[in-house]
Amino acid sequence: MILRGLHTSLLILLLFGCGGGGGSSGSAPPAGGNTGGGSTGGGSTLLQPTWTLQRAQAAELGQTQAEVDAILNHVFQDQAVQSAMLVLDGYIIGERYGANRNADSLGTSWSVAKSFYSAAIGVAIAEGWIQGLDQPASDFLTEWLGTAKEPITIGQLLQMRGGFAADTSIFFSDDHTAFALDFPLTRTPGTSFTYSNPTSQLFEPLLLRATGLDAHTYLRQTVLTPIGIDTNTVGMWFDRTGANPLTYMGLDMTPAQMARFGLLYARDGEWDGQQVLPADYVQASLTAQSPSYGYQWWVLNQAYFGAPVPIEVVAAWGLDGQKIYVWPATDVVLVVQTRYEHAANQGYVLSDLNYPDTCTARNSCPDAVGDEVATYNEHSLILLLEALQDP
Repeated sequence: MILRGLHTSLLILLLFGCGGGGGSSGSAPPAGGNTGGGSTGGGSTLLQPTWTLQRAQAAELGQTQAEVDAILNHVFQDQAVQSAMLVLDGYIIGERYGANRNADSLGTSWSVAKSFYSAAIGVAIAEGWIQGLDQPASDFLTEWLGTAKEPITIGQLLQMRGGFAADTSIFFSDDHTAFALDFPLTRTPGTSFTYSNPTSQLFEPLLLRATGLDAHTYLRQTVLTPIGIDTNTVGMWFDRTGANPLTYMGLDMTPAQMARFGLLYARDGEWDGQQVLPADYVQASLTAQSPSYGYQWWVLNQAYFGAPVPIEVVAAWGLDGQKIYVWPATDVVLVVQTRYEHAANQGYVLSDLNYPDTCTARNSCPDAVGDEVATYNEHSLILLLEALQDP
């Protein structure tokens, strides 16, 4: 992947969206969602919930193929989509891929990564490395002691209420962590929500200084591996120094790997009998702490759409159309990835010539000619998901 004709001023506009995206064979029912035991129209027993993400027919879960096809057809109105995967009760009941792509093709996260590193913060709290959401971040970010940033809490950072402005220029800095630590306050911490990339990059030094492990290693050990993700197949990006893990963007995964993470949140942080994340942390993460934002998750409510919605879906959201939709009440996960151009042998250290390229598919690169590829109507997607009710 090489982006030709990189021009900083135009790419800043592109990246505004980035600022704002094996396994167990156990079959214990999840904490929430459909518990099975009913019958399909033909009288056969419905499949019991699983953790395996094995493939199943829609009818085996009490749904119709037409409902599944309607969702996939809607998503693929977006000509830039690479993959879509629909999971219900832990089964893949629908999937579709663009030309020359399949279930093993990696997509990239952009800001969907924020939700993953929020999970790592939740584990660090559960393990006692962090005292709780009310703990001042300056206990670890000691550069802030004696400044106006000293009282900012870890909870305020998770909620994007730390007092920092929206920003995309962090992407062009060499040391993203130093940029985030030095980023100036623009308002009183805790008073208002502003989606800010530097805020989420602060999870990098927080995790390192709290746990003694770098953010990528801690995420792999405490979240990804416990939910059955082969971390050898995951691309994890670093800033331009090559030393600092990125925590506001930069995870390359297959759709099924992203779906596993969505399922973890759909089921209150449990995975096959193990409480990977504290249930109360998950629930708070998916609850609007601001009009439509939890702890690094978007809440797709009326405030988000500006119009009523019949169900409560949350989403991990990334630049150019990366999404993990989660509907916890019905144990539904939908992953959508944009067509991605990057070879693993290029490595995962950011540079002007090596970074996650989804702008080619979206026709939004700085040197693009013509209109940007339009995406699907997200509100209409929620109405289509509503059809997947408990049978």
